[in-house]
Amino acid sequence: MATMNNDNIPPPTTAEPASNIATNPSADIPVHTTGFVPLTPLTNSYYTAKQFLTWFQFYLCAAIFANLGLLFWDGNGGDIGFWEDWVKQLANRGYKDFNGNYPPLYIHWLYLVGKLYTYLQLPVENNLFLKFVSLIPIFLSHFLLITIVHRLLKKHSAAINHYHIAMLLTALNPALFMNGPIWGQVDVLPVIPVLLAILASTSNRYRALTFPIYTVALLTKFQMIAFAPVMGVIFFRHYKIHMIGGALSILTIALLFLPSIVVGSFGQSFKLAYVDVLHQYGATTMGAANIWILLTGNAAPDTIILFGIEPDSPLATLFKAKNFGMIGFFLVCLAVFLQGMGKLVDRELPETNPHNAAQLFFYGMVCTMAFFALLPAMHERYLLPAVIVSLVYYALNPNKVIYPLLFTFVSAFNVAMCLGIRTSHVWPAISWIMMGAFTYAVIELLLGKYWSNFTKKIFFWFFGINYVALLVLVVSFYLIGQRLYEESKPIEPALQPHQMFLTELPVTLTKQDYGQLNIDKSVNGSVLRANEHRYAKGLGTHANSVIEYQLPPQTKMLSVSVALDDEVESASVKFSVWGDEQLLWESRNHYGGEAPEHAEINLESVSRLRLQVDGINDIGGDHADWLNPVITLKEPTPAAP
Repeated sequence: MATMNNDNIPPPTTAEPASNIATNPSADIPVHTTGFVPLTPLTNSYYTAKQFLTWFQFYLCAAIFANLGLLFWDGNGGDIGFWEDWVKQLANRGYKDFNGNYPPLYIHWLYLVGKLYTYLQLPVENNLFLKFVSLIPIFLSHFLLITIVHRLLKKHSAAINHYHIAMLLTALNPALFMNGPIWGQVDVLPVIPVLLAILASTSNRYRALTFPIYTVALLTKFQMIAFAPVMGVIFFRHYKIHMIGGALSILTIALLFLPSIVVGSFGQSFKLAYVDVLHQYGATTMGAANIWILLTGNAAPDTIILFGIEPDSPLATLFKAKNFGMIGFFLVCLAVFLQGMGKLVDRELPETNPHNAAQLFFYGMVCTMAFFALLPAMHERYLLPAVIVSLVYYALNPNKVIYPLLFTFVSAFNVAMCLGIRTSHVWPAISWIMMGAFTYAVIELLLGKYWSNFTKKIFFWFFGINYVALLVLVVSFYLIGQRLYEESKPIEPALQPHQMFLTELPVTLTKQDYGQLNIDKSVNGSVLRANEHRYAKGLGTHANSVIEYQLPPQTKMLSVSVALDDEVESASVKFSVWGDEQLLWESRNHYGGEAPEHAEINLESVSRLRLQVDGINDIGGDHADWLNPVITLKEPTPAAP
């Protein structure tokens, strides 16, 4: 393995004689022009173009399935609640007086989500369908990251192991999954334009787009300001070209803020996203595993004076937690900028080769580490940019796998510590995976090498098909979207003229051992959901419970479905229906996860109806739903002619 130089980049595997110093007429600073040899001079020595395509599509498909599968983990409903509120605002009144505190790019996507809900005539609710459509840009960003890493590896990878380790870490990265499909957050989205901007800066063709692309990142999340020292070095490398790019950046800002400008809300939108957010939290850390956990503990006020210094000391201002962290971050950024400028002056940043990109990505990684580790008010998610940049850095530098491994570990576990993840949604999927692996092993036991050779042929045939990953993406998105749409659409039976919902009648008596009866909501006040489907009408109660009604005359029948609500993973209850103190119907035992049990109950001659839920053993988690209860009245006899 190649030794490292002081620039944190690997030297070329072979060296060609350097040419004399030459001045590039398009550059602003003369540089040494070297005959650069990629990290491995034999890019196709271990894979043909067809094999590269096969493995790329395999990793891409693996990421598609993993992202969509992990979507069903309910990680943080609170943050999805932000998207719910913002989509409602945008759907109801557009950008006028919108009070979301995100920059405009992701807000535009939520505006489109609001239009989709209006078109589908769906209520905007905090559920998996909203999570899915809100995260589509995040899924696509992950797939684009895989593409970027693959292209860099295909051109510059040092060995076959380097290719597969980098692709595996990128496609199936736990930190990316924890942040995106599990949590429901969008932190991967703004980092992709930063990567593209850095790569564009090393390209003669796309260099002028460097700062417009970086501006897109800042208009997605303001945290991308952490890359400012790197972008400063890039600017001075070709300042004349980047001044033109600066003009394009201003145009980019105007275009992305245009809807807010048109409705007269630009000032408010800008202030919420870039000014007020700086003072939103007054804590040293918001769950982030950084220096503040060690110095102050979690969520301590950022006005604490550190190291026992007295408040009236001249050093108190310097060692106030907030100031201390900001100064530390500034010093790291200054060191990055000065070192980069020093290399620029010494002509040690080659113009258009991976050595330049690797060094710039290393600088970006250091800045994002400092952003997370030193600044106060960091959330547990904010290490993700360092994870992403380290993946690209490792793609260009095979000796630096330690960075993506460490950052992935810290980021994934830091987020996992803060998530109360429900597991019932994924038990079936994990069970199928387990049984599939078991079946594969048993067949291999029986058939040996014949089975291995057969599956290998199938693997290379399928993933070698052109555009199969795109097909998998489209089909998977359609199937998941269709399923979640159906699950989000409230089930409400169409009533006949002689029918009515039981919930329209007044309750004459109710009692239960926990909570209170809710009409058209679960006992916890959420929408009624059973077996992953939304129900429009019903009664949310808790065992042990009794609900009584006085029925109208001529009542003929009760139609109802019963189930445990999806807000609990498992419980044990039994439902029963009584009429005038006589048992009319009794359900089977319900333990959670079953399809609702439907009943048609004769109520002729019954005047007092009692719905009863009894706990089996204890009553822990016994959230019981009576779903879409409909009473049918006898049809009036037509008048004689």
